[in-house]
Amino acid sequence: ARGARAANIDLAALRWTGKAPTFPLFRAVASGDFRGEVEARIATKSEPVRYRNHLAFYRLADALGSKLVPRTAVFAVRLSDLLVALRGDPEGLSLLREDMAVMNDGTVAVMISEPTAAAHEIDFSAGPEVKAWRGWTEGRSVPVERHALVVGYIEALVLDYLATATRRSVATLDNDLGALHLTENGGAFNERPDPQGLDAILAELKRVTRFPRGFVKGLRAFDRTRAEQALHSGPFVSWLVASRPISGMLDRRDSVLSLVGARIAELGETEALGFP
Repeated sequence: ARGARAANIDLAALRWTGKAPTFPLFRAVASGDFRGEVEARIATKSEPVRYRNHLAFYRLADALGSKLVPRTAVFAVRLSDLLVALRGDPEGLSLLREDMAVMNDGTVAVMISEPTAAAHEIDFSAGPEVKAWRGWTEGRSVPVERHALVVGYIEALVLDYLATATRRSVATLDNDLGALHLTENGGAFNERPDPQGLDAILAELKRVTRFPRGFVKGLRAFDRTRAEQALHSGPFVSWLVASRPISGMLDRRDSVLSLVGARIAELGETEALGFP
């Protein structure tokens, strides 16, 4: 399976959450490379490699040093182990019984992510939180207690722009720490990017007055070699993204750095890179 690696994970108490029947979201208890409660998505015949966009988006965020996307990996898990883990969930088992994408070696690709505990979804397109963050990105003064959220919002815009994720409608907000998370990333690296959607994200980025210094450092270092390490690791069959989308992504990365350079020329580096 593209992007999947041999299982160093054990799953127990696998239960369907009721979300997304075409790419079902489960909760499970894991041991191995992931420990404790995790979220699991199981490849289906109707969507056998849908997980690759999620995994590619996580690897992009990780390569840039962003913590917005929960740690994610894809494992090739034996079908027999999955069936054992599903024994306590007849509804989930019924959902998957005829639709699991079983590979020739008797394994199934399972995408595992760290959960975002005590969190709730927000409207990322027009919600009140996002409107407030937009206002702060365009101004010169941001309350100290809102710095992390505003930085997260800027990073989210850049990540979505680079990965052509133009249709993001929801994000997740941590109830306790006020941290922003991007968990629904299946629209990343669309084979037919929406030019108008990309222009809209770029227009929003043009209004940002201050950028996070550490994230910009990661962007500057993110050349083709690093992009291919993140998205083209292993043999061709395991590539998550084709070569042409990587070229387009690097062109968009140059556009973002041009915006940052313009802000530095206007305000000075200390002010333009005023967030950590």
